[in-house]
Amino acid sequence: MSNRGCVFIFRLLIADHGGTRFATSERMLGKLPTFDYYCPTTLDETLAIVERLNGNLSILAGGTDLLVAMKERRGKHPALLDIKSVPELSAIRAENGSVCLGATATARAVAASPLVRERFPMLAHALKFLGSMQIGNRATIGGNLCNASPAADGAPPLLVLNASLKLVGKARTRWVPLDNFFVEPKKTVIDHELLSEVRIPAGAPNGRGIFHKLGARNAPEDICIVSAAVYAVPDAEKKAWQEVRIALGAVAPTPIRARYAEERVQGQPIDGKIADEAAQIAANKDAQPITDIRASAEYRRAMVGVLVKRALEQIAREIQGAKHL
Repeated sequence: MSNRGCVFIFRLLIADHGGTRFATSERMLGKLPTFDYYCPTTLDETLAIVERLNGNLSILAGGTDLLVAMKERRGKHPALLDIKSVPELSAIRAENGSVCLGATATARAVAASPLVRERFPMLAHALKFLGSMQIGNRATIGGNLCNASPAADGAPPLLVLNASLKLVGKARTRWVPLDNFFVEPKKTVIDHELLSEVRIPAGAPNGRGIFHKLGARNAPEDICIVSAAVYAVPDAEKKAWQEVRIALGAVAPTPIRARYAEERVQGQPIDGKIADEAAQIAANKDAQPITDIRASAEYRRAMVGVLVKRALEQIAREIQGAKHL
């Protein structure tokens, strides 16, 4: 079917939606602007459309953020490229020790994947509470990252797991570390390309990860006020932190690694004093919070310290098999 045919059929389906139901949808969602619609079924066809439209398009995966933006007339969306029908973009698989997540794999599919739950339970936990059940069944891992929200639930766990992203275009394919992917709110390094895959390398056998998220009214499915992910590898012989990675969400223009806090913990004894110092460094040096409708900058900074310390202490208890540090 030609792309023009896809556009025509999409508009026809909307027109034939039925008077009452269409009126109800319009009241709930607002009237969407006119747009062209493309629904390719192969990756080659997808990339050809990306190249032909030369950036004048929006990628539709789950649509949980895009449709709201269109309703509110935020940005221009002359064409939608629906990539949900490209089979290879939704796969979850193991490859050479790594776990590969297709960009259109939904949050719930990743959270429920036996492979992800076994290898990276922290990521499964984070995505299990990404929005309501309806949102989680539509929202995709690729969309969660490409939307470039500072509060993206998937970003902190993937940052500490050293994930990298496969960006494909008609002329080139490149791998970008997630740590280099975000530029500013709503902006990434994608340049006439498509995010096709998220790759998570194998972690250390004794590595442990924790994700904590603070939402409004303590509801885990709400957009986060602050989030923190910690991945740590202990040196059992020295009873010290061999490697520690810390990432923060909703406290900077983009999701970030807390490099100053990581430096303080690296190689240090596994004890409460070091955990407290690292947490305070993360709060006061790494975090760059703002005040908005959901929380003040001061509250966010304080909660960074709480969540990072809590995560380090929890990992330490698991390592030591004790109730207290």
